[in-house]
Amino acid sequence: MKDKIVVITGANSGLGLETARQLAARGAQIILVCRDPVRGATAQRVVAGVSTANAPILRVADVSSQASLRALAEDLRKSVPHIDILINNAGGMFPRRELTVDGIERTLATNYLAPFLLTQLLLPSLFAAPAARIVNIASALHGVPTDVLDNLQGELKYSFMSAYRVSKFAVISFTYELARRLNGTHTTVNCVEPGPTKTGFGDRMTGLPRLFALTMKRLPLFRPVSVGALTPVYVAASPEVEGITGKYFVKCKPARSKAITHDDRLAARLWTVSAQLTAIAAERPQRVSVTPQFAKRTESVVAQGAER
Repeated sequence: MKDKIVVITGANSGLGLETARQLAARGAQIILVCRDPVRGATAQRVVAGVSTANAPILRVADVSSQASLRALAEDLRKSVPHIDILINNAGGMFPRRELTVDGIERTLATNYLAPFLLTQLLLPSLFAAPAARIVNIASALHGVPTDVLDNLQGELKYSFMSAYRVSKFAVISFTYELARRLNGTHTTVNCVEPGPTKTGFGDRMTGLPRLFALTMKRLPLFRPVSVGALTPVYVAASPEVEGITGKYFVKCKPARSKAITHDDRLAARLWTVSAQLTAIAAERPQRVSVTPQFAKRTESVVAQGAER
């Protein structure tokens, strides 16, 4: 991992912070993307304490805001020569149905559309790396009904758990679809299930949802965050994963996600809806110094959002 540039969203605490720590200790240059500048600065000091590379860099962004994501992507494209690894880790769970500044249900916006949009915007920087990896954080809780797109944003019926399941289904489906679209490039994309982990995830909810989260995390099956980070770190850093793409990893091994995530037609429909929700079909990534093959592929990957 020496001199590898790694971008991690949601890195101020929990799984994101621990993943950053472990990769920094291996020599990676870490860019922490955090929503809260104070907590982000604390995380930056923690990672700096174990880093064997340059000091970690902090970037403040609210991943639920598309404007904030676009500003972040523009800043990264200008400030770093390339990105070797993008880890889409930021996530949330919300007790009531809320809309973001973009008018999108918050769980979907934070857990899924943020990785969808940020990844598209950073493709030029990823293609500029010798062999880039995209790692999306998934969950075992991704079972959804076959008509999932009819209630994608909880418009008809909402519960915090169903919204979370939908968002994680979308992450896995997106991972597989993006892998197909990146075929022939030097950029791979995989998703990982870190397993039940003792983090602060869900602690800020209120009422019964908060009680549910706190009770669940007392169960013995919930492991320390250092264990939960093992699979994300493995998929991001291990030489054994080189060239492997479009897989769902559990306990550092490829596993089979639920059948609905392997529905190619549904994945294509989800991509089209996601492109519309993020206006990404109209985007054309900034050109970078890569081979003509990959420069052309950068544009075609995004453009397919409107074609399929």
